[in-house]
Parts: sequence; structure tokens; C-alpha cells
Amino acid sequence: MQIKTTLTQNQFAKLTGILLLKRLQVLFLILAVIALIIGALIAIIFFRNKDAYILVFVAVVFLGLFAFSIFNNAKRHYQNNPRIRQETTYEFSDKGVSISKEGYASTIKWNEIIRIRKKAGLILIWQNKLIANVIAVKDVSTEQLNEMKSLIARKNIPSNL
Repeated sequence: MQIKTTLTQNQFAKLTGILLLKRLQVLFLILAVIALIIGALIAIIFFRNKDAYILVFVAVVFLGLFAFSIFNNAKRHYQNNPRIRQETTYEFSDKGVSISKEGYASTIKWNEIIRIRKKAGLILIWQNKLIANVIAVKDVSTEQLNEMKSLIARKNIPSNL
């Protein structure tokens, strides 16, 4: 089975966000800011502390700037790296997944794939905790998805397709 896919700028931004949230430091920072917001809201509601509004404001602005920064960096990388925008061909077989694009070809054996996840309109084929190959769901037909599920099940790859 063969799937040809191309990532859009928005899909690349989503992918960047997904990969950043897998980093413990980023997740911890976001959770700390959310805890700050909750604590400030508790201070406002239960203790009538009017000074806590500034904490909520600063935390919300921080989260907004953080999200904007992620999107802006992803946009810049997408525009400056033509390889990201190239069409990628994925060939699924009993041997593994062959990946090719202009000037690049590689094959990942099934025993090198740790899981396959569908998230945010993307199918992520994880080789390890940090490296994933990406297929846009919009480029996969229902028949291809069913065939992929069947092959993944036969190879005992953890999946949520």
C-alpha cells in the first residue's frame, strides 16, 4: 500500500506543538502556569483578594505568547525549509515502512516502530520517544486506513488508529 502526503503549514505547527508537549520541561512549565492561574482564581473567589487579578492576567498573557511563539517558529521553519513542504511517499509492506521524497529514501523495519498514533489530523509513526514520521490524515483514504490497521495489528504495533 502506498500513501502520498504533504504537510501544510498548520499541520506542521500542530506537529511542533505535539512534539514540544512531549518534553518534560515544557509540560512542567505549562502545568506550573495553569496552577498559578487556578491558585490566583481561588484567591480571588474565596479570599476576595483583588491583587490576584494581575497574576491571572500575566499568566494568561504568558500562555498566549508561548502559543504564539510556537506557531511563529513553526511557520518560519516551514517557510525556510523546502524539504518539509515536499511530497512524501510512504510504502507499507510486510518488511516495514519505506519513506521517500526528493533526494531521500529510507526504510523503517516493523521492529523499529514503537507505536503509531493518530492525533490532531496527523498519523505519527514513532521510531523512538523523539522521532516520528508524519502522514496527514486527509491524504489517507478509508480503504488505506483499514489496510494500515490490519497490517499494524498483524505486526503487533501499539496503535490508536
